Amino acid sequence: MLGGTMSAATQTASQSVPRVDKPSVLVVGAGLIGSSIAMQLAKKGCLVTIVEASAQPAAGASGKSWAWLNANRKQPAHYRDLNMHSMKLWAQYPDLAAFPGSLILNDKRTKDNAYPSSSLTPEQLKHEEPDLSDAACQGGARLYKPEGYAYPESAVRFFLQQAEQNGASVLYEHPVQSLETGTSSPHITGVVTPGKTLHADVVVVAAALGIPELTKPLGLLVPLTAKPCTVTVITKPLKPILKRIVVNDTIFIVQRRDGDVMISLYAGDDRPEEATEAVSKQVIQAAAVLVPELAEAQTQQVTAGLMPYPVDAHPIVGFTKEWPNLYVAVMHSGATLAPLMGKLVSEEIVNKQEQDLLAPYRLQRDFADLSHTY
Repeated sequence: MLGGTMSAATQTASQSVPRVDKPSVLVVGAGLIGSSIAMQLAKKGCLVTIVEASAQPAAGASGKSWAWLNANRKQPAHYRDLNMHSMKLWAQYPDLAAFPGSLILNDKRTKDNAYPSSSLTPEQLKHEEPDLSDAACQGGARLYKPEGYAYPESAVRFFLQQAEQNGASVLYEHPVQSLETGTSSPHITGVVTPGKTLHADVVVVAAALGIPELTKPLGLLVPLTAKPCTVTVITKPLKPILKRIVVNDTIFIVQRRDGDVMISLYAGDDRPEEATEAVSKQVIQAAAVLVPELAEAQTQQVTAGLMPYPVDAHPIVGFTKEWPNLYVAVMHSGATLAPLMGKLVSEEIVNKQEQDLLAPYRLQRDFADLSHTY
């Protein structure tokens, strides 16, 4: 059960978890990052409350994500390795993720020897994926076998269930209007929601594009922008047509385990498009240029929205210098990084141990270096 009255099983789990010297934590945002952090904090014995503005989890960027699990084009090496580490953690959740590998069409980049891949000629590509069009195969491809995809909404629900089973509570339809500050020292005492102020020792803001609005009144500027509008269509189940994830410069296509096909592309606008039937048909027709069998596919679901994007493309994670008990967690590769972030962030909050893997991603870094954006 997500939210609502705590079940008997949850009460038992809550009572069995030691809470001595463990901080109480408010997590703002029930997406992939917030739910993963909440799950790990609850498992470590913290009293956790997840606060979500919408009536359901994964209602924001997470629910509109491609959920492509990859370390592709993610530089420098420390960022690539961070993603590769988290990809391996997804293997713990076989019901929530799969790893068929990715084909990047016409990928002429120099091979990264630290990231396994192999080059396919047009003929090899056509043999690998017979239902690709001849035009799609013309430039060949590079195969990245370790890559995969997640089911983002299912993952968020699972993480939240695990958190609840360890005593956490989830409050839906609780939009956070502001962060409450103490009067005697720079300290966040809680979050203000309509009709209720919630208090905790630590506040984690994992609200994606909603973060700057919350931190700006505190004098904290989180340099976050939005990736151009992403439109995602999920088709009704089809016969098997693709074995691998297929990606080019503008579109992402994967046939998932139950036969449905997820098609995602950037709409090229900084404003969300309406998720209409007409838009879904345009997306399907764009995909059919690469996979003709998709031309007659029927839409099961279509979503559109903006994705959070730190200005240097790298995560922003950690306690803030100005407000020592305020923790910020936002990133563009949230789907790939969610399992690892839950583990690392919970260690920093519970055991007060800074994690070396997170050192390059603090809010206090120099954002002037944009040489590694992608």
